[in-house]
Amino acid sequence: METKVLIIAVVEKDGKILMRKKPDGSPPYDETWYIFGAPLDPSGSVENAITHEVKVRAGINITVREKISWDTEIKDDVDGIKKHFVYLDVLCDYSSGELVAGEGVERLEWVSKAELASYDIVPPSRILFQKLRYV
Repeated sequence: METKVLIIAVVEKDGKILMRKKPDGSPPYDETWYIFGAPLDPSGSVENAITHEVKVRAGINITVREKISWDTEIKDDVDGIKKHFVYLDVLCDYSSGELVAGEGVERLEWVSKAELASYDIVPPSRILFQKLRYV
C-alpha cells in the first residue's frame, strides 16, 4: 500500500481558524469543511510545502509557528486507490494578503474556535481540533 505524507496546517488569525470547502462531490469525502494540507516532497521542507499550498489555494502568506503532532489514516485517495496517509500537523499564523479562493476551493472562511463544532468537518480535521481542544 502506498503511503502519502501530508503537512496539515491550522492557520490562525485573530483567534479564528481558516477553513475551506471544496466543491460538492469532490473526493475522498462527501465534501465538508476542512483545513489545509500539502504533500511533503522528500527533498523539500515542511515550511515550504505548506506555505506554498496555502498561498496557491487561499491567496495569503503564512508562517509556521509550531510543529505539533501527527496522525494516520487509511482511506481511498482522490484517485480511488486505498492509501496510508501520515499527517504532520502544524500551527501557522496569518502574515499578509487577502483571501482569494484558488482552484478546487469553493469557499474560504475565518471561523472562531467556538463555532467550529457547528461545521461539518472532515474526520482528520475534527480529530486534530479535538486534540487541540477546539471542539
